[in-house]
Amino acid sequence: MEKQTEKKKILIIDDELMLLLSMQRMLEDLYDITIANGGQAAIDIINKGDKKFDLIICDISMPDVNGANFYLYILKKYPGLEKRIIFMTGGPLGSYLDEFFTGSRLLKPFEYDELRKAIQDFLEAHPK
Repeated sequence: MEKQTEKKKILIIDDELMLLLSMQRMLEDLYDITIANGGQAAIDIINKGDKKFDLIICDISMPDVNGANFYLYILKKYPGLEKRIIFMTGGPLGSYLDEFFTGSRLLKPFEYDELRKAIQDFLEAHPK
């Protein structure tokens, strides 16, 4: 009997529930997807410690805990995990945020193929 390879675990964070559910449906056949409706919900999920995420896809603009504050929290509490974040944004960030978010970025709206390629490229470049 062949050993089934374990799906990579991805946490997707956004304050738009419809986008979260759509991304979950698009990716759940390939990955173990967890969704968080906002930055605080994501912090709660990570603090619970049930899953070790291979990748976090995080919106930058959220009303409760935004992407920058989420990143700073992860940097302080879970050093190393901040290197596993791809940020999503719907527009230009301004020079301060451009310097802050130097890592991988997805521009909304994105196509399924763009999302899948960004995830695949990231996971290949950052094996655990």
